[in-house]
Amino acid sequence: MNYKELKNNVKKDNLYNFIVLYGDEVFLIDDAIRNITNKYLSQDFKEMNYTKFEKIEDSFNEFYETVTTFPFMSDKKVIVVNESDFMTSTGSLNKAYEDKLISLLSSESSTSIVIFVLKNKKPDTRKKMVKIFKDNNSIYEIKKLEEGELINWIVEGFKAKGLKINPSNANYIALNCGYLDYESVVNLYDINNEIDKIYSYAMDNGEVTREDIDLLLTKSLDSNIFKLVDYICEGKKDKASLMLEDMLQNGAAEQFIIHMIARQYRMIYEYQILAKRGYSMNEIMDAMKIKKFIASKLSNIVRNITIEKTEYIIEQLLDIDRKIKTGLIDKNVGLDIICNSF
Repeated sequence: MNYKELKNNVKKDNLYNFIVLYGDEVFLIDDAIRNITNKYLSQDFKEMNYTKFEKIEDSFNEFYETVTTFPFMSDKKVIVVNESDFMTSTGSLNKAYEDKLISLLSSESSTSIVIFVLKNKKPDTRKKMVKIFKDNNSIYEIKKLEEGELINWIVEGFKAKGLKINPSNANYIALNCGYLDYESVVNLYDINNEIDKIYSYAMDNGEVTREDIDLLLTKSLDSNIFKLVDYICEGKKDKASLMLEDMLQNGAAEQFIIHMIARQYRMIYEYQILAKRGYSMNEIMDAMKIKKFIASKLSNIVRNITIEKTEYIIEQLLDIDRKIKTGLIDKNVGLDIICNSF
């Protein structure tokens, strides 16, 4: 089950009393908890009927009593377990507590809605309690937004503040904010901060311009690395050097830049190998676990570089990294070689 299905079940009052929310979009997890709380609890008695536990491994009896007592002046109470690590492959509950929880999950009715949360983690489907959730269709995976969803979310975010942004500029933010980057840790809280920052600057103009975005948006290192590698592959040494200088001025560490460039070339190489084997774009995306816009960027880059050249550059990057770590060359010299010799 996904976020949209969760919203639909809340709207239709078709929510199982015990649910699991897991995934890597923490903003949407928190948003789902807010929606459930607002749906089932009146503001007048919310404080009396809403309880949050960080963990229950050491406070299970209190948790059990909270779940099994009746709500105050309300049909429901909402209980949130913020860190439900006992559902993961590495976590566990005391056997007696586990049996009690399983008994609760198996009960047909409850006046409590209990939300077990796993942020950036996932439940172990081999565990008995997790199987019960699964059988009741009450496990919801809250994934990060896809590109189109993120663009719409950005447009709506500005609209809610009374500020217009055209789809092209929303797309520009989406592609440069880092949210869609490979293995990105950027979430919607970060994007919301960017929206707030741009809004504060452009609020009197009625509409967000590209100049506003370029002035204020914190562009991701991945986005800049893509451009840097693109310039290197195209032989645009001057642009590569300017891009590198800008990254260093913005606080990026030399060794980290080299690491990111090496990672980028490894991705290019993997893309080239899969494409050579006849994989389609969608098959490459699945195999590499990357989003469409990353795959499109890689597709553009590989037009300017052969597999043999990629192999050579990866070998050179490893050699440069080794020489820097052993003190044979300076980090800045290593970066200069990368920008001007490949």
